[in-house]
Amino acid sequence: MLGQPSGHLEGNLAEFPFPALVGALMGAGRTGRLRIRSPYLEGEVYLRGGQVVHARVQSGERSLEGEEALDLLAGLKRAPFAFEAEALPPHTTLLGGLAVPARLAEAQAAWQALSLPSDWGYVLRLPTGGKEVELGPEALRVLAQVEGKRIAEVLLAPGVLRLARILHTLLQMGALEAVPLVEVPPVSLLVLPIYGPGSGVAYVDEALYAEWARAIRHGFRLRLKPPGVVMEVRPRPNIPGRLGLLEEDLKRLRLRRGDKVEVVPEV
Repeated sequence: MLGQPSGHLEGNLAEFPFPALVGALMGAGRTGRLRIRSPYLEGEVYLRGGQVVHARVQSGERSLEGEEALDLLAGLKRAPFAFEAEALPPHTTLLGGLAVPARLAEAQAAWQALSLPSDWGYVLRLPTGGKEVELGPEALRVLAQVEGKRIAEVLLAPGVLRLARILHTLLQMGALEAVPLVEVPPVSLLVLPIYGPGSGVAYVDEALYAEWARAIRHGFRLRLKPPGVVMEVRPRPNIPGRLGLLEEDLKRLRLRRGDKVEVVPEV
């Protein structure tokens, strides 16, 4: 398919990694635009006669062009792509495009040595109760600027690979943690007493728990509003619309059967 002079090509970087994909398009002498779209960034690479002549990545108001855009895209582990034959670039950012495969090979090797979450939509935050670690000036500068930002947003800046290495170090040391951004709406549930020993655990219907688990794809707890506490949460069959609480927790939180509580999962 890549060898054909025209036609549309679609796939996912999970099956066709970016460096190999660009190399195949170059080897086939293609002209057109390779578009890559993930939920948090969009990239485009233009080729003319098998040479890469323009590359750009954008996320929100941030963007990168040229070789560093290629460096960033080489680190994406999964994202849908589509190649549109004969599309022409708005302008040129890369000259001597035949050197691109060597650049992509170097970038790919750099990314393979790093352990960053494959989902760059994860948000970076300071860990609660984290241990003290010693950091150099550059790592401290990055640490001061990244809290609350998505990984993609942090990486979309000059010095992509350097930033990626710093993030890798901060995450490995425990100075930062990466968690999914939870965008699940609160749910109003009626309190249901659960009789038995223990405390600190809230129970929700297994269907609701499964819905949250699919959306978050990460361990989570449950915030009760009111009274504004965070508890461990477990699934329980056949309690739709109910929030099961153990007797000790009912007393501690001053709640009774039938009280309405708004809950939301929290990473």
